Amino acid sequence: MKVKFSSKTIPLALIAVCVAAFGLLIPFLGFYQDDWHPVYYGFSRGLSSLWELFFYDSRPFAAAIFVVGFQAIGFKPFHWHILALALRILTVIFTWLFLSDIWPLHKRQVTWVAILFAIYPLFKLQALSLIYTIHWTGFFLYSVSVWAMVKSVRKPGYFWAFTTLSLLTAGLHLILLEYYAGIELIRPFILWLIFSEGDETSTNRLKRLVKVWSPYLLVLVAFAVYRIFFIPGPVKGSVGNQPTVVFDFFKAPVETALRLLQAALQDTIVILYATWNNVINPALFTITQPANLKTLLIIIAVALALFLYLARLKFSHPAQATPKPPWYRSALFIGLSLTVLGPVPAWLTEQSISTNNPLWSDRYGLAAMIGASLVVVALLEALIGDQKYRLVVFSALVGLSVGWHVFNGNDYRRSWIKQSAFYWQLAWRAPYIQPGTAILSDGEIFPYMGEYPTSFALNSLYPRFEDTRELSYYFFSVSKHFAGKTEDLVRGMPLRQTAYSSIFSGNSRDGLVIFYEPEQYECLWVLGPGDADIRALPEITRQVAPLSNLTRIVLDSPKAHPVPVQIFGSEPGHTWCYYFEKADLARQYQDWQEVIALWGQASQNGFAPGNGVEYLAFIEGFAHTGDWQAAEQMTYTAEGLTRVMAPSLCATWQRIEADTQPSAARQATLGRLNEALQCP
Repeated sequence: MKVKFSSKTIPLALIAVCVAAFGLLIPFLGFYQDDWHPVYYGFSRGLSSLWELFFYDSRPFAAAIFVVGFQAIGFKPFHWHILALALRILTVIFTWLFLSDIWPLHKRQVTWVAILFAIYPLFKLQALSLIYTIHWTGFFLYSVSVWAMVKSVRKPGYFWAFTTLSLLTAGLHLILLEYYAGIELIRPFILWLIFSEGDETSTNRLKRLVKVWSPYLLVLVAFAVYRIFFIPGPVKGSVGNQPTVVFDFFKAPVETALRLLQAALQDTIVILYATWNNVINPALFTITQPANLKTLLIIIAVALALFLYLARLKFSHPAQATPKPPWYRSALFIGLSLTVLGPVPAWLTEQSISTNNPLWSDRYGLAAMIGASLVVVALLEALIGDQKYRLVVFSALVGLSVGWHVFNGNDYRRSWIKQSAFYWQLAWRAPYIQPGTAILSDGEIFPYMGEYPTSFALNSLYPRFEDTRELSYYFFSVSKHFAGKTEDLVRGMPLRQTAYSSIFSGNSRDGLVIFYEPEQYECLWVLGPGDADIRALPEITRQVAPLSNLTRIVLDSPKAHPVPVQIFGSEPGHTWCYYFEKADLARQYQDWQEVIALWGQASQNGFAPGNGVEYLAFIEGFAHTGDWQAAEQMTYTAEGLTRVMAPSLCATWQRIEADTQPSAARQATLGRLNEALQCP
């Protein structure tokens, strides 16, 4: 007997597709980019500071989402990823419901649209779960609002109940953020489509449309007036994302119209075409990498399972009294309209998908994904006559889209592994860092981050003693800010940076220079002034190493403050980097017995350095405790492990010579090493 699936299973199918695309990697994901500023404000400064943050972000009411969210589910990334996925699933389900009510005779087609909308391969920032909770909350409220509006027309007996719900959710999503304001304009087209099913005259349909749509239009106009003229800002002129294009129409209407037309054409091409061009990523077919091979297997499994499910999915269609025009005609019209209306709020603020930062700008197309899904399914209906071939193509598109999301999610997984390891290694190496310290690196060190997110993460790692707008630490990319100014940086120069309402003030001479490349099997290196001879460092890092002020690192925090494991994850196992960081800290405080003890523990557990630089602390430890033979042998090992180690090894032994008492063993060791390393 062939298995048949009832239409009641559709919500489960939508959930399954979403979980396949976004849920498999959730246990391994963390916080990224703009996730970090709500984390810092909420965790380090207190939940009340979130109102200040979003006041500066020009979305003052969005703070409520995070105040309630942090109280309910805390600061653990896992919880926020689950919440973001749940909101996405609810958005998809309510979208399927209102599409089913708009086209009740075409449930198969709208089911396909809902499945595609669930994983449309445009928005690749789902992993930024915390900050995009606002966006998915807004999208969910919009979908509920449209569903309730359609229900108010389909069930006249409950008109006011559904209308009240629809108006309430419309107002809520608009006041949270402006992303879905553009697709509010689709309502009259939906209503006209529904009213066209009857035998009324066009005049009567228009009257009904005006009557039903008028309250929604008033809500939208009220929002527009508020957003343009009355949205509060912390200081005059500081409100972000201002709809400046609206005012440009009065100054230069033709030029402004051409700019809008260009943005519309470019972004529509990105949404409907270019995004599919990116789905088949050549890197995905690097099957020698286990992660890519798993992704390919997921693509095949999803496509096959979806084909089998949809082929056996049965609907009960109501009788159709009179012939109707093909579904794809109205679907194309509504779909194209939604696709174009989706990015309108971005265009009015002089932003677009195609011209802004490609890493983050696809968020401007979020609202267009329902329309794009309608367009794709409508084109499949129009262009592929055979139902079986159409289903094969659709299943393949969905499978590839799921794979694309998994592939992107795996990049975020790697980023979180790198982040979490960094913060734990920093906590081991620097139990506490004095406020006012700049952390300097040759460039940004994490994918999907940036300077100010890394800075907010650093400030979440260490305790605060008072609630002020002052940031205790800030992360600077030397190559970005100080290329050509490294001499001034080393001599000492004031450093000041602002991020939202937070301000960092410090001096470069109170900075710490770091180097972090775990991809090369290296630990975090917190450099000292004597590390300019390390040839493994980038040139610009070697230039600024002399400013690194290790006295900013303190053994004990003035306030008990363990690493917040709910944010940064549980402490990783004590492998080589733990012993290295602790030994480097002990070297800073000249606790040579501790250095030797840590070497013994690491060796006993089978751990060893991946780079010769990480032997330096232990070479000094053995030398200062008089074990010249071990120090000498370790020097040869370090020199053999890593190229161009001689300059830093020579500098290390020069410090040892200056800081230790003369002896025959020491002099013999120095003589052999100076000759072997050709030290100047």
